[in-house]
Amino acid sequence: MPLDRRGLLTLGALTAAGGALPLGVRAQSFPSRALTIVVPFAPGGNTDLVGRIVATALGKVLGQSVVVDNRPGAGGSIGAGQVARTAPDGHTLLLAGAGVIVTVPEMTTTPYTPADFAPLSLVNRSSMVLLARSNDGRFRSFSDLASYARSGEGKLNAAHSGPGTPNHLALIQLENLLGAKFTTVSYRGSGPALSDLLGGQIDVHFDQVTSALSHIRSGALQALAVLGPANDPALPDVKTVSQLGFGEIDGTTYIGLLVPARTPKDLRDRLAAAIQQAVRDPQMVTSARDLGSEAYAGTPEEFARILEAEHALSSKAARDGRLKAD
Repeated sequence: MPLDRRGLLTLGALTAAGGALPLGVRAQSFPSRALTIVVPFAPGGNTDLVGRIVATALGKVLGQSVVVDNRPGAGGSIGAGQVARTAPDGHTLLLAGAGVIVTVPEMTTTPYTPADFAPLSLVNRSSMVLLARSNDGRFRSFSDLASYARSGEGKLNAAHSGPGTPNHLALIQLENLLGAKFTTVSYRGSGPALSDLLGGQIDVHFDQVTSALSHIRSGALQALAVLGPANDPALPDVKTVSQLGFGEIDGTTYIGLLVPARTPKDLRDRLAAAIQQAVRDPQMVTSARDLGSEAYAGTPEEFARILEAEHALSSKAARDGRLKAD
């Protein structure tokens, strides 16, 4: 599916409803009621937790209630489809990563296309790590794992949190980097995968620091490497794949807020500024750090670049037959 960056960034500016308020007046009178952040996943997961701290901080900035509405199902496409069809008045936002916007449509039919959304701001990023059991003598280092994976096709049992997730795409990136083929095990979320890793049913798991941190701190699991461009503050002693001499890989998970692309530009600009102010709120910064992630106020342009990069990776993986819905 083609991804038109101009569609992601500017389509909303083309809509001008007859009888609408003048641009400046409309932005000044916004918001006129409570805002809704649609989280396209179940309560309790990483996106939901981020959504709740964003809602609190954004409500303070706008002086209006912001509620979280969980609409899980179909890899996030149910909630995303709802937002794509909602009135483009700035009062309903989607909290999602690139997987929901550009990867899921590569795998299955969705009630939206990437161009149906306008990115407002990134709000959070979390490092991806490669996990193994601390008592697994085969993997004392990332180098051990690389040698093991290269020693035979399908020899390494590697898990991810579901087709099209950032975890899955990180796995594909590492296969490409090592020139190895893993036996891939797909789970419906990090919880079941972590349980099986701890129980010895799988060799390694690709996961966000937010989900894995408690198991790492307890000593049950070890992070063999950070799958991203920089060390993670929560795991300062864990090196990146690049620092270990194996080349570049980036499985960093970004989450951001989007609106229907038909939303007028003045409202998008007002929301983007408010969101970035909220993300820099000290309380939100602390809350994100407590989750093992980082409050990150990325611009609409940066968000669009991330969507483009993940779309390029996922579309190639789909063409190669490595990205399929369960």
